[in-house]
Amino acid sequence: MRSPVFAGAVAHLARATPLLVVLVLCLLPCLTSATAQEAAPDASTPASAAGADEPAPEALADPEPPPPPASLANARATMRTFLESFDPAKAPSDRNPLDQAASCLDLSAIDEALRRGQGRELAVQLKEALDKTVLIEFDRLPASPDAQPWRLPVADTGEVVLAPSADGAWRFTAATVESIPELLQALRGLEKVEGVTETGPLTPAMWIRSLVPPALLDVTFLLENWQWLGILLLAIVGVLVDRLVVAGAQGGIQRYLERRTEALDTDQLRASLRPIGLFAAAGIWRLFIHWLGLPTQVLRVLVVAIEFVGIVAFVWAMYRLVDVVAAVLELRARRSANKFDDLLVPLFRKSAKVFVAALGIVFIADNLDIEITSLIAGLGIGGLALALASQDLVKNLFGSLMVIVDRPFSVGDWVVIDGVEGTVMELGFRSTRIKTFYDSTITLPNSNLISAAVDNYGARTYRRWKTYLGLVYSTPPEKVEAFCEGVRELVRLHPEMRKDYFHVYLNQFSASSIDVLLYVFFDTPDWGAELRARQRLALDILRLAHELGVEFAFPTQTLHLHRAEAAAEPPPSAGYGERVEAGHGEARRRAAALVESFSSTPESLPGEGS
Repeated sequence: MRSPVFAGAVAHLARATPLLVVLVLCLLPCLTSATAQEAAPDASTPASAAGADEPAPEALADPEPPPPPASLANARATMRTFLESFDPAKAPSDRNPLDQAASCLDLSAIDEALRRGQGRELAVQLKEALDKTVLIEFDRLPASPDAQPWRLPVADTGEVVLAPSADGAWRFTAATVESIPELLQALRGLEKVEGVTETGPLTPAMWIRSLVPPALLDVTFLLENWQWLGILLLAIVGVLVDRLVVAGAQGGIQRYLERRTEALDTDQLRASLRPIGLFAAAGIWRLFIHWLGLPTQVLRVLVVAIEFVGIVAFVWAMYRLVDVVAAVLELRARRSANKFDDLLVPLFRKSAKVFVAALGIVFIADNLDIEITSLIAGLGIGGLALALASQDLVKNLFGSLMVIVDRPFSVGDWVVIDGVEGTVMELGFRSTRIKTFYDSTITLPNSNLISAAVDNYGARTYRRWKTYLGLVYSTPPEKVEAFCEGVRELVRLHPEMRKDYFHVYLNQFSASSIDVLLYVFFDTPDWGAELRARQRLALDILRLAHELGVEFAFPTQTLHLHRAEAAAEPPPSAGYGERVEAGHGEARRRAAALVESFSSTPESLPGEGS
């Protein structure tokens, strides 16, 4: 039978959390799109820097590598391409001018994830350093691809070098690219030389640099002062976004669930939404970290840390969201009459968490550049040992599936399994937890459920009570009959008793009592209700016995004292057989009379089972 909760509750909850869905869909590209774009190879990336495999020595001669593009064929062409990228009249219209300028830089020393953004920023910084050093005259640069590297001293502390890269194209060397921030710092305060092409602040970092006071451009420790302030401000903005997202999402979800007559614990909901705020903060940091113009080494560390926090927050958020969904499903399952829902909700929670955890491990490993394929392939070496070690795990899994399919019990049932008696609390993939009646918890492996006999007291329709009512031997037979009939009438009138099957009869003679069998069934849903019904019936029996003058027996011993008298002479043996035969006849006559008198009463009274 299909569960009513799982048929519609998931879709119902999905409509209840539109804010979370929109937020995740909007912020996830913030952490991934920039990385994907920066990692895409472009014309600015040399063949050796694009991650291409080094060719084997035999393949170096055949086929021949393609010639470099004309725009990077020699030092003069590269310099012309670089400077014209900043001239609005000569900049290309089919691509971003900064991408063309970055193609003139050897970015092989920069991580692929940062290459695109850092290439643009470094190209702008190199243009500013050249503008403050010399007016470039193209005729003075070599036009031969076989010429020596071109060098330009800058600020007596460094130099700008143009040289062929590994693919034959002329670019500003990797050492020059690495020294650009230092060159720009050494030239701080100098005016641009006359005749250079004026360009505005083409990147956010250059725009911010043009606005901050000169004192904030000094380097006190590793970074410029304004960059430290920018990191602090960005951290504060991220924290504020975190708080706003959590508060907004919590209020929206609570209002929606209240309209649906479903309410979650405020602390639980807030704890579940906490990683959503952290994920939003990581998205803000990832978007605006490039605005600070940080050095490549510092930016690499910060970007990896931010992406790691973002991925962990995303996985954490999905993990917590499973708890929210499971809590709503539990509320709906409690209101439904189908106990199968109570069994499925814990399984859904655990399976969803396992899936989210596995997904998170893959994401984190990818962020840390761990090769998942080789790791999984390595596990094949120990496949046999893993298979042997996982036998119990497979058995437990099959035990869980057997419970789901056969449904031998539900959550809350009173069961006896392999001598373990108690109430079923939760069914998991590996084990079933049972709460015993002495308030302890027993964890039973699900593999035991495959072959064990499950005695489910919770599945009973009626609850049996079999006992004996001991009457004293001095009770007359008429009172015994009246008492039994009175007890039968109590059973017929009792509101929580089974009326179509019960027995109340004189059953046996014990050492100190006449025992009346009481064999009845209670129509109650649980053990507590059964105890209340049993007490009510027992008290009614006591009142009935008091009204009829019937006494209940208890174990007693009677001591008879006999005074010795003169020994009587034994009866003569003559005539003994006749006396025995006469006694038998009298007994048969009296017994027949009793049976005849009893046959006038109905054998099966109305309302009494046979």
